[in-house]
Order: sequence, then structure tokens, then C-alpha cells
Amino acid sequence: MKIKVLPDTVINQIAAGEVVERPASVVRELVDNAVDAGSSDIFIAVESGGHTRLRVRDNGCGMSRDEALLAFERHATSKVSAIEDLHSLTTMGFRGEALASIAAVSKVKLTTRTKEGSVGTTISFKGGKLVDVQSCAWNEGTEIEIDHLFFNTPARRKFLKSPRAELSRIRSWVAHSSLARPNVRYRLVSDGDEILNLPAVPSMTERGEQIFPGDLMTVSLSEGGLSVQGALGHPGEALADATGLIVLVNGRLISDKLVMRAVRDGYDSMLKDREFPVGYLSITMPPSMVDVNVHPQKSEVRFSHPDQMFAIVKGAVLRAVRSIRRPMIATSVPAPAIAVVAPVEKISSPPPPPPVVSRFEWPIPAPVQSVPAASSNVAFAEPVVRESAPFQPSFFSEPESPRYVTQSQPPKQSFRFSDLRYIGQLLQCYLVCELRDKLVVVDMHAAHERVNYNKIRAARAKHVLNVQKLLIPETVRLTGEQVAVLLDQSEMLRDLALEIEAVNDDTIAIHGVPGVLSHLDCAALVKEIAAEPVSEGWRERLEERIDHITARLACHASVRSGDTISRVEAYALFQQLDEADTAGACPHGRPVVAEFARDSVERWFGRDR
Repeated sequence: MKIKVLPDTVINQIAAGEVVERPASVVRELVDNAVDAGSSDIFIAVESGGHTRLRVRDNGCGMSRDEALLAFERHATSKVSAIEDLHSLTTMGFRGEALASIAAVSKVKLTTRTKEGSVGTTISFKGGKLVDVQSCAWNEGTEIEIDHLFFNTPARRKFLKSPRAELSRIRSWVAHSSLARPNVRYRLVSDGDEILNLPAVPSMTERGEQIFPGDLMTVSLSEGGLSVQGALGHPGEALADATGLIVLVNGRLISDKLVMRAVRDGYDSMLKDREFPVGYLSITMPPSMVDVNVHPQKSEVRFSHPDQMFAIVKGAVLRAVRSIRRPMIATSVPAPAIAVVAPVEKISSPPPPPPVVSRFEWPIPAPVQSVPAASSNVAFAEPVVRESAPFQPSFFSEPESPRYVTQSQPPKQSFRFSDLRYIGQLLQCYLVCELRDKLVVVDMHAAHERVNYNKIRAARAKHVLNVQKLLIPETVRLTGEQVAVLLDQSEMLRDLALEIEAVNDDTIAIHGVPGVLSHLDCAALVKEIAAEPVSEGWRERLEERIDHITARLACHASVRSGDTISRVEAYALFQQLDEADTAGACPHGRPVVAEFARDSVERWFGRDR
């Protein structure tokens, strides 16, 4: 077989396969060019999810006639002049491949005019070949229309997803990337219907509120020339994949496993193996610290100091997560049936705490505000639960969903558990309270679990985690394999003040437990640890494993559903939560507290009609 040089048309189609994967790839390249042109208003219109037509119009600087023709040549760019420029890139595009690649596999019409130009220019290409050039009347800026993408490469066209799926990709990318340019207005129209309208706003935070209507926790840390800013959701809102986390590096939307792992590690023990947080992070650093020229679609980067980047991102997320305190806001509330069923403890001002409270170490008197008396024969019956959609950020819904609208956010008030007015215990698990015209519900097990987890970690950090010897060792029957698993981890368990010893091949004796935990269910805990598969390489991730076992310890030492606690214990627990980091979530990421707005409660009873 003889070696030969490929024709330009074939070369361009091969290049297009690297740069242009689907309609969303075209939108990305054209919008990036519009941003680089200094646009403040970018309009995107698609037909049939981009299968039939794509159009991007901007109000940027535009191009002259000669520049417009040159822009379709391969590697023609205004953004790079020398190899050194690749180490200090501040533009979204730089290779000069986009327009040539797009034109090679579609029919393209470009219309543009500069501010200084008296007339505009219209240029048409078909399959990479110039068809027509004309002068025209046009406003300052550029519009590029793409018809019948992959019309001359049917093998690629057949791999496109349905119009609905392709539109969803376009919509997500536009919404995600808009975070990097809050001062730009983005509009997206599909088959004549506006599905996205993001007005320009002064800051990324306000843009984030347009995209994520929920109550996110702020992330902010700057260190060593690297800055991490953004907002992340409660671990209880985590998704089963990574599509809910938006990561920007120097304004560029990327997908990076190292960043994702740093974010997940920052959530401590509160995310399960296949859970990913919701929110957005913008990482900025000197251009010399990141190489953006490692992927044809510019969706991956390479960091010059990955360890430093990992540590700072993890630290920023961890600091934000430890500030979780506010309740999760219930946005969709099923209508409960409330009935009079049996007498309960009369609601009155809490008595002074007794000298000893068995499950809560710090008995605290009630908050300063008085607790008015209520009828002694009212209790809550189990609600009639109707199905409701789980929380998702608005841009994950289907294309037919309402377009984004800017929602005014009320000023946030500081939340203190001790300010809650405790009403009673519901279903032997939930503590029902009232606070500032809201119904607030605390999961007592999750709350106590958080308090116990923090106690163990704090004691371990101060090297004061002492062993409380059992007068009579507790024995636990296991399988031989489970005994081996426990013994393999015995040194680590001893570091957590949990002392075990093998009695024989299938029995373990527990000799000591952490002294800070007074109600540890020893046997159940040991059985659970022994039965849990231990992932390979846990010794290299020792702290991660220790945190995991710590969460188990806290769980087995906490009050459980079915236990009854007194009013004094409830207020003592609230006080401990006010002293705790990450009080809004248990060590496994479940919400500790949720609030229901007054108007939601009134809708239950039809008072809004």
C-alpha cells in the first residue's frame, strides 16, 4: 500500500471528528468565539435539537470581509501568535480549528460587521468549500447559521441522539458555561420556543441563583495563587452521577476526575460511593499553572501542581461543609392527615434540667422565649404520603420545562437550634418545632449521630479518646472470615478506642469502647463492621476508613427511631447541635433538619384559596 497525502477535504473532515462530536459541540465552539469577541448578548436558536439547524448571534466586535474569509482557514486565529502564548491563554478559543472543522461537515452561512465597517459581509460554505461572498446590511456583531450537520458524513450523523436528547445537552452546556460570564445575557430558543433566558447579572453568585434555586452553601478559599469560589448543595441532595456539579477552571467548563475526587473528599464521610454533590465551583489560577491544550474539545485540562490544587479544593469544600447548619427547605410538601389520637405530654415551659440526663451529656435549659401551653389531647397522626418529584436543579428537567427565571432571594437569617420552640415528638423519631413562622422538623437520630461523630473526631484530634473498659467483655459470634477481617483492622479500631480480641475462630470479645459514647451498641457495631466488604487499598486511605468507622460508631451510640426522649433531652440536643460543626447533616449526609414554610402548611388545609 502506497503512502499518500490526504486531500484537504478529508483532512478537514478528520479534524471535524475531533472537534465536532454533536450539535452541542458546535454550540460550544460558536459561543466561545462570541465570548472572545466581547459579546454582552448571545442568542442561540436550534431546530430539531440541532439536527436541522443551529444559529448563534452575538453583538461582539465582528469581522471585516478579509478576516471573515480567513477565519475558515485551518489554524487561523487572532488569539495565538507564538508557542509561548499557549502558556498564558486567557481566551476560550485559540487553535483556529472550529470554523474550518464545522464548515467541513455542514452548510454554513456567516454574516458579520465590525463597528467601523459601513456594510456587513455574508459568506456561505458547503462541505468546506466556499460557495458565495456578498456585502449586506448588518448590525455590529456576528451570526453563524449551521444547516444539516454531518450531511456529507452520514456515518457520523447516525450516531446523533434524538432531537430531545441533543437539545438537553445544548441547554445544559449553555446554562453551565453561563456561570463563567454572568455579565453576558444568554438566550436559547428551540423550534420557536424560548426555553432559556439568563439576563446579565453583576456576579457569579447571582447567576448561580438563576440556575440553582435552592439554598446552597457558599464555598470560598484563596491560597497560593489559586482561588476556589462557588456554592454546593446539602449532601442530602446528592445525585447518582456527576452531572449536577459544574466545574470551571479559569472560566472554562471542564470535566476532571481529580477535581471531582477533591470535592467528594471535602464532603468527608457524607457521600456514598456513587453519590455526587450538586452545585458549582469556579477555580482560578495563573494560566501558566494549567494546560488547556490537552483535549480537542478543550473539556479537559492538566494541572502543573495537581497536589496543591487537590488540597486547596478539598479544603475549600470541607470548610463550607462544616458550616452546614440551615435546614433543608421542603419545596414540595404532601398534604398530611392530622388527627386527634391520644394524649401526649402537655406543652409547657420546660422544667429545670435534672442533675443527670442519660443520653445527652450537657442538659441545657430551654431557650429564653416562653413556650405557650397547648391543649393536652393533640398529637400528630401518620401523614398520608403522596409521591413527589425528588429535588433536582432546574436545568436537569426536560426541555419542555419552564425557562429559567430570576428568583428574588429573601435575606438569610442565622439559624440556631436553640431558638426552636419544641412542640413534641412525631412517629417516635422526629422532633416537631416552630421557628419564625415556619414548621421545623429535626431527625433526632441524625442529630444525635452528628453530635456523637463530632465528639469522637474532636477527642481523637486532641489525643484524648480514652478507652472505657467493660467490666464483663461482650462476646460476638461471627464467621471465621469476619473474625479475620476484624483482626486485620484491630490496630485501627484501637485508635478509635474500640478494643477487641479473638476468643476462637468464630468469636470476638469486646473489651473496651470509646469513653465519650455512653450508649454504644457494641455487638451490633462489631457485626456491621465485620460484615462490610473492605475495599482494596484501605491502608493507603486510612483516614478515610477511620472516618467511615467513626460514623458507624456514632450511629450505634445514638438514639434511634422508636426511642422516646424528654423535652429536657430535646433542648439539650439542640444546644449540642449549636456547638457542632456540620450540624445540618449527619455523618452519612442525610439531613438533620428540614423546614416547611407557612404558605406550604396553609396549602395543606386550603387556606391559600
